[in-house]
Order: sequence, then structure tokens, then C-alpha cells
Amino acid sequence: MDTLHRLLKRQVESHLNGVEITNEMRTFISSVNEAYTSQDKTRSLLERSIELSSQEYNENMDKVRILQSQLIQQEKMAGIGQLSAGIAHEINNPLGFTQSNLDTLKKYLDKIKIFLETLQNFEATLQTENNPIVQECLANICASRKRNKIDIISDDIEAIIGESITGLSRIEKIVKSLLGFARTNISTETEDYDLNKAIKDTLAIANNEIKYAAKVVEDLGTIPFIKVAGGSINQVLLNLILNAVHAIKMTSQQGVITIKTFEKNKSIYCQITDTGIGIPKTNFEHIFTPFFTTKPVGMGTGLGLSIAYDIIVNKHTGEIQVESELGKGTTFTIILPPHNKSEV
Repeated sequence: MDTLHRLLKRQVESHLNGVEITNEMRTFISSVNEAYTSQDKTRSLLERSIELSSQEYNENMDKVRILQSQLIQQEKMAGIGQLSAGIAHEINNPLGFTQSNLDTLKKYLDKIKIFLETLQNFEATLQTENNPIVQECLANICASRKRNKIDIISDDIEAIIGESITGLSRIEKIVKSLLGFARTNISTETEDYDLNKAIKDTLAIANNEIKYAAKVVEDLGTIPFIKVAGGSINQVLLNLILNAVHAIKMTSQQGVITIKTFEKNKSIYCQITDTGIGIPKTNFEHIFTPFFTTKPVGMGTGLGLSIAYDIIVNKHTGEIQVESELGKGTTFTIILPPHNKSEV
């Protein structure tokens, strides 16, 4: 009786205490005991199955939430790309005729300066004339020239036009970068991709964030075009560069962002190094986990590096590596494999 199921043992002790147990009763009790034991095993298996199903359900729901967040982020980037393209096109038109007008104005100024030089030479020749009327005319011309600061204005206009042309050239560079950046962000298909140009375009787009926080050092090597989804890689570059800026801002000092590209073992490498606060080694295994962030509340969702990992590793079968030292800075290395290289 010691091997009976606990419930059956309790019932036997309660109802058959002092009763002689016959062989038939033992057989019956043994059958009931097996039924109790089998029921326990079935219930245990069912509970385990429910537990596993619940765990699998929770894991799938986590994956759905992550995927949903990534899709929202990608849709947002595509929307920003389309909006940026539209704005860039709108800016491009007035920019073109403003540049043309300034070029024309510069040519007009050159002609006016030639005329003023001719006038000065003529004045010098007439200085020798003793005719009072001529001398009075010359005096009036000289007085008007000084009163209206013609010589100063002439030199100043040239400087103003030169600075304006330089400024418009910078705007043109930003607009072209924005157009290129937006165009590749709209497209999700693979294309011939110039990583070095994409870095320059990204820096132009992020310049307003960078310029007050860090100096950028470009060490861009000679690398071939590769076949990738350009918009996705642009998104990775932008995320990593902005992360570098934020890490430097947290040091409260002017920092340096170094971007290096090179080809090694037929793979294309891009290293982005900052002199920011660095990442604790305890966080290394979490930094590519969705929603993990060390930024203050409201400063980031923790999706940037997760999406970067998904784009480089899952979608382009590449690698993304990180090295960091607290107080000294961080280096992220993107490695794109040789089969992404363009055959063109």
C-alpha cells in the first residue's frame, strides 16, 4: 500500500481501515492506482504543453512587436525620403535661377568696374585742364564718389557676390546630397551603391547635428561599387553617425568622428569611430536588442542599432561589430561581404 497514489492511499485509509484486503480488492485498487498515476502524467504533460505554448506565444508576440516597430521605422524613413525628395526638388528650382542671377550680376559688376576705371583715367587726364567749368565738374564727380562711397561699395559688392555664390554652392551640395539620400531611401531594391558618396551625402544631411559637437575626419579608401539596398545602408550610416554625435555631446567637449572605408579580403569595411563616453562591456550583448537604450527618456527608442543589425546582418548577410572603452570612445565596423559587390 505504500506505493499507492497519495489520493488513493488517503481514500483506502479512510474507508478500508481495518477491513481485510482480498486479492480481488488488491487487483481493483491496483487498477485504480494506475488510473490515478496515468491521470497525473497526462495532467503534467498538458501543463507542460500549455507552458510551452504560452512561452512560444509570448516569444512570437515579442517578435511581432519588434517587426511592427521596425516596419513603422522603415515606413517613417521612406516617408521622410519622399518628403525630402519633394522639398529638395522645390529648393532646386529657385536655387538654380538664383545662382544664374548671381553669375550674371558678377559679370555686370565686372563691366561696371571697367567703366569706373575708365572714368578714373578720364578724371586724371582732365586734372591738367585749367578750365574752371571742367574743374567744377571734376570736383562734383569726386564729391559724389566719396559721398556715395562708390569705391568701397564696388569692392564690397564683389565680396558679397563671392560669399553668396559660395553659400549657394553649399546649399546646392546639400540639396544634391538630400536628393541622392532621399532617392535611395525610397527604393528598397538592390542597386549599384557608392559607399563613399553615401557617407558624404549622410554627413551633409547630418551636418547641423555634427558641426557644434564634433569635427569629422574622412579617411575614405578606394573601394568598388557594391550591390545593396542603398536606402537601408543610408539608414544605418545615419543612425551610427547620429549615435556618435550623441555620445560625444554627453562628454560636454568637442569631439572627433573618424570615418574610414577600405577593402579587405574582398569585403567592404566601414569604420565609424567617435571620442564619446563609450559603452560599458556589460552592455555589449544588449546593444543590438530592440528597445535597449542607455539614452535618457525621450532621447531614443533603442531601435536604431536593432534595425542597423537587421539590415547589415539579416538582409545583407554582413557583419556589424563594436569596440568601445569607457571614457575614450566607440568604433562600429560594418562589413559587407564580397557577393554584394557590383558586377557592373
